[in-house]
Amino acid sequence: MGMTFRLATVLTMLVVAVTTSGGEVLAAAPPLQYVNDPAAAGSGAIILDTRPARECEKQSLAGARCLPAADFLGPHDRLAGFAAIAWVLGSAGLNGGRSVLVVGDDPLKRDFVAGLLYLMGQARVSILTRRLKAAGLPFAPGKERAMTRLVIWQAPARTNALVLGNELRALLASRPGPVVLDGRSEKAYWGEAVNAARGGHIAGADHLPAARLRADVAGGKALGPQTEDAIVYARNAVDGIAYMTLITAGTGMRVRVYPGGWDEWAADGGLPADAVSYPMPAPLSKPPASAAAPAPVPWRYVVATGVMGMFLGIVLAVAALRTFKPRRTV
Repeated sequence: MGMTFRLATVLTMLVVAVTTSGGEVLAAAPPLQYVNDPAAAGSGAIILDTRPARECEKQSLAGARCLPAADFLGPHDRLAGFAAIAWVLGSAGLNGGRSVLVVGDDPLKRDFVAGLLYLMGQARVSILTRRLKAAGLPFAPGKERAMTRLVIWQAPARTNALVLGNELRALLASRPGPVVLDGRSEKAYWGEAVNAARGGHIAGADHLPAARLRADVAGGKALGPQTEDAIVYARNAVDGIAYMTLITAGTGMRVRVYPGGWDEWAADGGLPADAVSYPMPAPLSKPPASAAAPAPVPWRYVVATGVMGMFLGIVLAVAALRTFKPRRTV
């Protein structure tokens, strides 16, 4: 009797563990994965279209909600704070408890939004690798995100997948240091292309370019980091979070992301870096062009002015003589 009760209790706990707040039962699957078939996201998965709002609202997969990548970014692709991100997700009707299928035709923006959902604690995030037109689902106008929050985001963030600047600096000073991966291009890694305050890479970072890894993932021959918990980064938050998504979903290796990226690291000259270079100084501005010499005055005007001056002189002289009266002597 007691064993039967304990077995029933365990089974109940298992059902609760795999059931989301919306009543959807999730199969055992990674919390962040690429899928080629929309059905692999699970029944009842919420479709999120990461394309620009105008494109999504015009035509998307039936039932899709529009959640453009730009909604999470400020000027210069600055990532919004976690409270603002949670508000945006709530305005899309998300509370973090259901499975979502992230779609989009731009792999970078698509993977950025998917990775952001994963970091925010979304229960399960599937990423459709097909383009929308090849998804095999009916089309309909996408649902615009509300101007107010519809629900409150409740999922706890996966903070163990995040590394901030001060933490990374302390880890680099420890021994043994962490495995750090740079996902930018080779020229950016070696400081040949400078798109920040300085060029180069974080001290001790290895190079695993995202472009090559994405091609390997598409070809089914991707190899991830040799160790879990590697710290990955790229140029900024968009590139870095998309890079984390690519490694986690494409290779199955768990990594952490430094969302500030090289842009943030390079801005602080006191942070350690290798292959350091600096932008070429801007060319000196040309001296202002000297004022153009006045156009020569035509000789006719010179002659006319001279003649007029002589005539006026004669008139004045005559007038002076007429008014001058010599004084008589007695």
